[in-house]
Amino acid sequence: MPKRIIISLIYLITFTFASVAQSSSKVFQKANTQFETLGYAKAIELYEIALRKPKGATDEEILKAKLNLALSYKLVKDYQNAERVYRETLSANPVLKGEDIKAYRHFAQVLTSNSKFLEANQNWQKFNELQEQDKRGIEFIKLNSNREALERNVGSYKIEYVGINSSSADFSPVYYKKGLVFVSGRTENSQIRRVFNWDASSFLDLFYLEDLKALGTESGASAIGSSSQMVTQKNAQPSKKLGTDYYTPPTANDAKTVGRKGTEYITGSKYLDYEEEPSIQTEKFSKNLNSKYHEGPCAFFHDGMKIVFTRNTLIGSGGVLGPKKNGAISRLKLYTADYENNDWRKIKEIPFNSNDYSCAHPTLTIDDKTMYFVSDMPGGYGGTDIWMTRYENDEWSKPQNLGGSINTRGNEMFPFVDERGNLYFSSDGHPGLGDLDIFFVPMSTAAGMPSGKVRNLGAPLNSSRDDFGIITDSERRTGFISSNRKRGGIDDDIYKFTRLGTLYGCREVVVNIFDNDTKKPFDKIRFEYEIKDNVTTRESAITNDIGTIKLCLEADNDFIFLIKQNGYQAESISFSNKDASDYEVSKLDIYLKKEIIIERSKLDKKVEKVDSVSETLVSRRNDNISSSIFRGVVTAGKDSTPIAGVRVRFINQCTGIAQEMTTGADGSYEFKRELNCDYVLESFKENFGKSSETIPKIEEKRSIITSIFKKKKPVVPATGSFFDTKLYKVGDIVKLDNIYYDSDSYKIRSDAARELEKLVRTMQRNPNMIIEIRSHTDTRGNALDNLMLSQRRVNEVVDYLADKGIARARMRGVGKGESEPVNSCGDGVQCTEAEHQRNRRTEFKIISIERK
Repeated sequence: MPKRIIISLIYLITFTFASVAQSSSKVFQKANTQFETLGYAKAIELYEIALRKPKGATDEEILKAKLNLALSYKLVKDYQNAERVYRETLSANPVLKGEDIKAYRHFAQVLTSNSKFLEANQNWQKFNELQEQDKRGIEFIKLNSNREALERNVGSYKIEYVGINSSSADFSPVYYKKGLVFVSGRTENSQIRRVFNWDASSFLDLFYLEDLKALGTESGASAIGSSSQMVTQKNAQPSKKLGTDYYTPPTANDAKTVGRKGTEYITGSKYLDYEEEPSIQTEKFSKNLNSKYHEGPCAFFHDGMKIVFTRNTLIGSGGVLGPKKNGAISRLKLYTADYENNDWRKIKEIPFNSNDYSCAHPTLTIDDKTMYFVSDMPGGYGGTDIWMTRYENDEWSKPQNLGGSINTRGNEMFPFVDERGNLYFSSDGHPGLGDLDIFFVPMSTAAGMPSGKVRNLGAPLNSSRDDFGIITDSERRTGFISSNRKRGGIDDDIYKFTRLGTLYGCREVVVNIFDNDTKKPFDKIRFEYEIKDNVTTRESAITNDIGTIKLCLEADNDFIFLIKQNGYQAESISFSNKDASDYEVSKLDIYLKKEIIIERSKLDKKVEKVDSVSETLVSRRNDNISSSIFRGVVTAGKDSTPIAGVRVRFINQCTGIAQEMTTGADGSYEFKRELNCDYVLESFKENFGKSSETIPKIEEKRSIITSIFKKKKPVVPATGSFFDTKLYKVGDIVKLDNIYYDSDSYKIRSDAARELEKLVRTMQRNPNMIIEIRSHTDTRGNALDNLMLSQRRVNEVVDYLADKGIARARMRGVGKGESEPVNSCGDGVQCTEAEHQRNRRTEFKIISIERK
């Protein structure tokens, strides 16, 4: 059902209590009556008039009137006037007690919507200090201090305005057959205009778009801000910018203004009208379902033969279209209907409806056995909560609250469950970008309850306005949302979205690497990291000169960090950001232990205890037997799987000195060796048999030959950072992995300079080799600027090599800009900083090689 009605139910309870102290002065009585009966637009007008000359009113009455006026402006989404009244009232430092303390929270929310985040935090802090129960301000303060965390994924989604929208409210679509059923306040030429007391807006009905293919046309779905939004202007003042004037009636769902006549007290409401006509034909969904009441969000059983929908009723004297007397209250109830004889029939209430609370906003799991809905029934956490009920043998079970991980002291509403059982909902109680934000939480399909952490979807699916009513697939590839972002709070519209980038975006972590003994940070240490069990995602990074680096890792994943440093034991560290905050930076501290050196005299006394043997360790060595670095991988003998946690010992038979380390997740080890000495390689792990083998020395004669051979033909190290020209043909392109640049910089970093020294030596050893140096940027920023930046970078490399004595005639420099990324980080795609850095690289193309 419309969110305005849902919220009105809450305020009906809350603010009747807040206004118990009725004014004894007649000048305020009418204003208070309008406020208590949710007629906020009329209340604004009366309060403004009354406060000009508050004759006979007490200070307490005047304060109460000002707080009610400010809240009324907030509820009709006029945040400018709401800020004005709150600032004027609270700057006088009144003593607020009881329910009035909420004014600081309301002011903080208004300031957030007006993008005044620092001042918003100050009022959240006041709210936190004056009451003990509601601590949501703590999380809002954290988010307001790092809002970029929810905005960095903005390029991952394309948002399109669809042609079914009108100048009235249009929201909460659901899939039905080949089309969409949605809620709208359009009157369809009705001679009787039924209005909602909150803001004099039209009542709502269900409408139907028969075929989704209609939205695929240019006029059906257009990018936000395009000229195809079919907006026409009637007698409008040209100086007024679209979106700032009053041009459409408010609705029961959301409004900044009241009625066609407007009011001079609400910002923008006194200007001339705008009209917006749909560019795609829709029709009323059902004569039997649509009535003189509100019909709101609905859900269909997956065979399309049963519907659950929301309708409002009036409890007490008076009628929906007539005056409310003696405390008549509008409630929302859930109904079902069956499709028979070409229409919806057998309309009946769901048994747990009540005249004491409301139930609304249904959504069904794919098996039609679980329904989530919204209610303010007793047993909740505050405002409206999301509840769950089971449907078995044509009966609905007793509703169960989804608990405190989802429900807050604010309002949770508009739930939607995808085909995998994941739950989406909107909330103003969880920290967000403003007003209602859309959130996501994984669910246990068996229990129907949350199984993970609630996540804010972030921009652009969320904005500083109301965002709600999402429907999508399990991978969030495409779908629809409802939002009033276009006109800044006047109307709700339906938008189509398409995901272009990663599903989850990324979350920040600061990595610090220290010496375990001294606790001092390392100076620019290189390490690798990858998503667990996915070696194709491996990336490398280098800490700064104080041993730290900030990474943005793909959200909701487990990672492995691999660190190998000469003289230290290799480390494999697990890290998960599945439970990490969306807007707080995580921290990962890594301490490296020095290699263990054991003298032979002590080694002989050391006895290794081996428990019952289940498998045998196998050491797989590298093939480069002439290298002074001895590398390998320890695996299990049965299936050759790399083994972590194996102690590997490398014993020099000349000196009796042993090196020792423990393998990481990849099972690898690495030791320094003297070529003219024999070594013993031993491996130990509990429940494995001990592995031992002799590594023979390299004969002196062979060492000399190898040394000479290396001068003629350099060996290609495994890292690929140095290459042998005899292994490549003319035209080959070789990338030096360590030639990276800082963002927006063309200066050569110290780690890149060390790598370029190897190229200098190669060019010196091959005086007839001619190369083309190519420099690339990442895809962020302006393409022309990136092209110029890449040319400056390549010029810097050429200058560096020339300073080292390499003739400029042997080098050609070409800047490639952002035209050739090595990964999927194109325009509009959310990537980690490490992924962007891979694109900021330099490559060498061999133009000519003349051998003598």
